Amino acid sequence: MLSYQHSYHAGNHADVLKHIILGEVVAGMQKKETPIFLLDAFASRGIYDLNSPEAQKNREFETGIARLWALRNDPHPLGVARWFKLIEQKNSDGDFSHLPGSTALLAAMMRPQDRLAACDLHPQEFEGLQASFKSSRNLALHKRDAFEAMKALLPPKEKRGMVFLDPSYEEKGEYRKLATAVAKVYSRFAGGVYVVWYPLLPAANHNELFAVLRRAGIRKILRIELDCHGAFPQMQMQGSGMLIVNPPWAAEDAMKASLHWINTHLLSGKGKTHFGWLVPE
Repeated sequence: MLSYQHSYHAGNHADVLKHIILGEVVAGMQKKETPIFLLDAFASRGIYDLNSPEAQKNREFETGIARLWALRNDPHPLGVARWFKLIEQKNSDGDFSHLPGSTALLAAMMRPQDRLAACDLHPQEFEGLQASFKSSRNLALHKRDAFEAMKALLPPKEKRGMVFLDPSYEEKGEYRKLATAVAKVYSRFAGGVYVVWYPLLPAANHNELFAVLRRAGIRKILRIELDCHGAFPQMQMQGSGMLIVNPPWAAEDAMKASLHWINTHLLSGKGKTHFGWLVPE
């Protein structure tokens, strides 16, 4: 669907988990010097204006970044520090109104030997992406369908790669479609790292995502989840999670520390967290 625009939801509790953990995965992969290809398959616009009418409509950022910004100078895990530093770099006035999304995070973390492709098919979102980033030898912007891009761009010439997938899930069938696409690409690029974000909604459709991936025979799928446990009754989404296929071993402790920090400081420790294997090795 081309109706979804992330600006309405930017900066919420799911974005906090999503971007901090994504940064940990990439940092873990970068422990090795060899090049990495990064694919942001549902990139959206890359940087969000939280003063925009879209962001101000529901003010979902008040469930995430707005609750945490005052803590930016306190001691916190390295992954959280990386996230805060990136936001500070995008705001010269000490505020957080220009909020970097996944493409901005990945672009900031790229080393000279790495390469990033960011895709979005929505016309307005892609225009925002072009306004925020310029194509170069290391950064390619694609106005194309995410699933088509996965087929075309993988496996990469670098032989190492990370694919980030966070679709809108506006249609129930998208959970199955995403899992099926991951399974197909995995059959051609089994060494890739696949990071899949999903929402926790009352219908619990994420269980279909789990089931399809389990049946696909993929091994080493880590499940990280934060259930806000009713902290935001005005929102239908009461938490989110991430599945990581082939998680870098060097990132495990860092991801645990970040998950604990988010629960402690965003939810006063009252959220329900999960960190374990959906499918073991």
